[in-house]
Amino acid sequence: MNETANLERGYRRVLRCYPKAFRQESGPEILGVLLATAAEGQRRIGLAESAALIRGGLRMRLRLTARPPRAVRGAVRLMCLGALVEAAAVLTIGVTAGRVQAAFAKEPGITAAQWHQVAGVLTLREVSGGVAVAVWLFLAWAIGHRRDVARFSFSAFFALNTLAMLIALAQHAAAYASADLIAGAAIWLIALATMVLIFTRQSNAYYRPPARPPLAPAAG
Repeated sequence: MNETANLERGYRRVLRCYPKAFRQESGPEILGVLLATAAEGQRRIGLAESAALIRGGLRMRLRLTARPPRAVRGAVRLMCLGALVEAAAVLTIGVTAGRVQAAFAKEPGITAAQWHQVAGVLTLREVSGGVAVAVWLFLAWAIGHRRDVARFSFSAFFALNTLAMLIALAQHAAAYASADLIAGAAIWLIALATMVLIFTRQSNAYYRPPARPPLAPAAG
């Protein structure tokens, strides 16, 4: 029993060379195979076996940190551009909000409640735009660092952008309608191009989990 426990601890130490995500998914299975194929009475990992496992772990870590393919790099650049366009739209709203509110207040028949509603809408757009800038940049970082879940998070973000675009089209008579349509269309097109790039065959291969390394033969 003590021999098996010592051998298991040794294998666990060596398997730490592999990426954490891989150990969580396949570590128990690989450890079971290593223990099952160990020589009878074996108490320690052989030098050749340790070297083989360590090499496999290092190769896997190097693959995980490999340079992203061109499609992924292009998507990250587009997402940074999307953040820049979003920030420009927020800045435009902030700079011109006072003039828009003043012009709206001069319209005949405008009540105080309606004026406050317009002011609230402009403030909401500023805040939501600032949040969108942060989302663009965070997802760009995550996608560039091989976080596969970020691709599907961006899909949800793209759906929200599409919904916002449809709402802007429906509210063509509202304040900032022209600016909304121009900025919204630009942002939506950038998001669409990003969606295409992050789900190409090249990108899918980059985010696909690496194949399991061959197990080292047990020391004889």
